[in-house]
Amino acid sequence: MKASQLGEFGLIDHLAKNLKKGKGTVVGIGDDAAVIQLTTKLLLITTDALVQDVHFTLKNTNFADLGYKALAANVSDIAAMGGRPTAAVITLALPPGLAVNKLDDLYRGINRLAKKLKVDLVGGDTVASPNGMMISITLLGEVVPKNLLRRSTAKVGDLICVTGKFGLPAANKFSARILPPIRLKEAAALAKAKLASAMIDSSDGLVRSVVELTKASRVGARLWEERVPIASGANLGQALYGGEEYELLFAVPKARIKSLKKLKFGISVVGEIVNRGAGVKIVDNRGKIKTIRSKGFEHFK
Repeated sequence: MKASQLGEFGLIDHLAKNLKKGKGTVVGIGDDAAVIQLTTKLLLITTDALVQDVHFTLKNTNFADLGYKALAANVSDIAAMGGRPTAAVITLALPPGLAVNKLDDLYRGINRLAKKLKVDLVGGDTVASPNGMMISITLLGEVVPKNLLRRSTAKVGDLICVTGKFGLPAANKFSARILPPIRLKEAAALAKAKLASAMIDSSDGLVRSVVELTKASRVGARLWEERVPIASGANLGQALYGGEEYELLFAVPKARIKSLKKLKFGISVVGEIVNRGAGVKIVDNRGKIKTIRSKGFEHFK
């Protein structure tokens, strides 16, 4: 069956069968807007879109993996601010001839992660698209005010740390089958322990994330090539500039570095925050300071 055979409202009814209202949702899908019970915590809002032939292709994509990845990309943003995700709305732009079973697979992937993280899927929109498919998810989250982390608060002298390894998505041509890690527990531990002075997720690449963090914090950085954790099968260039790892990149005051060992997950120290005037540079394994050759992936370029 194709989407055009169900029509807009029939398709909405079909997809809504897979959505269940959670405890925090007063009104879910089926009304003009969702209604969520607010708390005394801060509300976090993020959104991310995946576009056909930019982020994925119809022929070579497992739609369950695509759905999982679409939600995970948003979860990573919430994690980077020390929060936890609560509710999501999903907007789909669809070619009329797209098979409905592919959409079922897409929601199966979304639901797999949403159920694991206790995220309510509370609505969204579906529209026809004559030029390919797009999936856009807006995710809400919450964070205790004292645990909020930002990318604009790194200080000169802080060390730059990361979770995980880099380069695997680029080495596999950014296949949707390479599912990103979920670093919510790690982020929460860092926020609760007050170890990170600033944090960002690495979805746009290791170097790009360093650039964005230093730009927001009005500082510079030195990134040490020999310290970069490279995934098996990837090379240094892919680790530095590839992207889509969805790891955490964060600054830690030197006095707190020893406390990181108390956390029960792997962390690599990959650089240092320096004065803004020194810029963002890479130090190779011979100690030579090099200008970055690329800032990573950027749309419209």
